[in-house]
Amino acid sequence: MATSLNDDDQILRAYAAITSIRVNVPERHEVEERWVNEFNAAIEKLEKSLGIDLQEFKVPHDALKRFVASCNSLTNDVTYLKGLWCERAILMQKLDSVLVYFTGLQDREDIKIGFRPPK
Repeated sequence: MATSLNDDDQILRAYAAITSIRVNVPERHEVEERWVNEFNAAIEKLEKSLGIDLQEFKVPHDALKRFVASCNSLTNDVTYLKGLWCERAILMQKLDSVLVYFTGLQDREDIKIGFRPPK
């Protein structure tokens, strides 16, 4: 899996984004769509740089939903959080799986691309 200097840079940038998301994503049940968009963009950067299909690691669009902010049991009024949201567990599962995948590739090949899950 030979890569150019620019591809290596893009791989490193994607890895930096993914690890930064892992550390900084809020510790709550749902996360804003922007976290998913940033993660999926990093996966696309890896796909382009490595020339491989990584679609199964992306958070699917149907995982983005409107979440209830409050509801009134007397009037049955429901208020939703602004924008689309994703369950944090879904994002973290995809994120961890792509890190494990690349760690497994490193263990098989001499080429090191910088993916190591935190200990």
